[in-house]
Amino acid sequence: MGVLNGQEDDLVKDLERTTLSLEKLGERYGVSRQAIHDFCKRQGIRRKPKGHQIVECLLCQRLIQMSKKPRSEFISIPTIVKETRASRAECLSHLQTLRDKGLVGEKFGRLRSKKVEKAYAIYFTERLSIRATGRKVGLKNLPSIIKKHRQSGWNVPSPLSVYGR
Repeated sequence: MGVLNGQEDDLVKDLERTTLSLEKLGERYGVSRQAIHDFCKRQGIRRKPKGHQIVECLLCQRLIQMSKKPRSEFISIPTIVKETRASRAECLSHLQTLRDKGLVGEKFGRLRSKKVEKAYAIYFTERLSIRATGRKVGLKNLPSIIKKHRQSGWNVPSPLSVYGR
């Protein structure tokens, strides 16, 4: 392997801008990985860590912010995609990373249906029965959806009003 012969400025730029491994940079500049490592030590250059940086990711920060709103577990994926202006796959990937690290709730972003989201919004704000709420949004099975969510640990409050008593 060779010496850096006047390429130090280019190497410094590459070290600061990329997350290429020291081995790949060594190949690019015709020196060993150890030579790149020693150069970094002498220059006091700290590398960017590899991988996804949640603190620097705007999408992750937006998702964390959304998850802190009241009743955020009742926001559907289509709404999250619309508000973040990211693709569905990208949102789901970032959500899973945030769930794994415990930065958002396990239920946040689990609703798949816009209709169910709308039904919950009506259920929480208007004093309608579950069946009336379901009819209003076009869901005949809203009672069974709510029952399923309660059984799996969702914090769905009891009906605000009771009819027939």
